[in-house]
Amino acid sequence: MNNLQPTVQKIRDALQKVVNVERYICTVTLIIVTLITFVQVTMRFVFRAPFSWSEEVTLMFLVWFGYLCMAIDIFTDDHAALYFLHKHLNPTLKKGADLMRHGLLAWFFSQMIRYGWMITKLNAPKRMPAAKFSQALMYAPLVVGGILMLIYSLVNLATTILTPRSSYHKDGGTPATAEELMVERGGTL
Repeated sequence: MNNLQPTVQKIRDALQKVVNVERYICTVTLIIVTLITFVQVTMRFVFRAPFSWSEEVTLMFLVWFGYLCMAIDIFTDDHAALYFLHKHLNPTLKKGADLMRHGLLAWFFSQMIRYGWMITKLNAPKRMPAAKFSQALMYAPLVVGGILMLIYSLVNLATTILTPRSSYHKDGGTPATAEELMVERGGTL
């Protein structure tokens, strides 16, 4: 099994490049949303001539932004977790909980792809009222984000399987610093 670890690491390194592209796309998307919103507010309140399409386009970009950011969090394994419980488990239970978590996430994302594809196909012929884009653009992030999240969760699952139980340690007895408590409660450093 240890001979698979370099292969999984090579896959993670390749996927890191995809994540970097995702981060760039998310940055550009957020800038576009901010610009459209600023121009729309200016047009509405200063010139009294708002664009009819801005809300639809902004919403579409925000949906894409959200699903791409979720995929990045799955890859980095930074999504919400019950750290306060996880840190008190013994190494066997920690590994079992991680296996179950990544397995359930992979199953969930496979269902998200399946049903997201159905919804996207259903809405493809429909047009947004003002922007005239296909409504499939609003639902395609379910499929694209779902595929990315499925791949990332499967890689995380493989990494967990290949991680020896001995690398899990119980750290529940050590006093937590303020920074560790903030991360445990959902904050960042």
